[in-house]
Amino acid sequence: MNESVPILRSKVIESFINLECLVNAIITQHYFKRGYLPFLLEVLYDENCSFALKRNVLLKIVKDFDENIKNDLYRLNTIRNIFAHCGPEISPINESGGRVPNPRKLEEEINFLKLHDEFMQKESKVIGYLFNIAQQIGAQFIEGDTINARSHP
Repeated sequence: MNESVPILRSKVIESFINLECLVNAIITQHYFKRGYLPFLLEVLYDENCSFALKRNVLLKIVKDFDENIKNDLYRLNTIRNIFAHCGPEISPINESGGRVPNPRKLEEEINFLKLHDEFMQKESKVIGYLFNIAQQIGAQFIEGDTINARSHP
């Protein structure tokens, strides 16, 4: 595996975490009209609260969600999953070097650099779109935090 793949992997996963924080802020703001830390920690941060669920809630509560951004959001999640779950190189017996096969097309190798570049290009558009939604519905952001989460509804 190329030495830069772990660096690309960390960038993609960290960027996706930031994107998911914006989704969390929008959901929390929609239901509580402000940040609410117990809901964020007990529900949205629960390991069983998947991004797919959060995305579906987001698409229900944001009327007229841009179709292109929606498609980009799905693609970003797919790319994040590839980086998070596709790993060790596979090589035939008695051959040096290996490849990481694409789980959807096993005869193809994953091009992590290309996926990283695609992710970063789409991520900036999606982040901008989500940030605008968050601001329109009144989410407040403070330095270093995604939302200004207070402990009482």
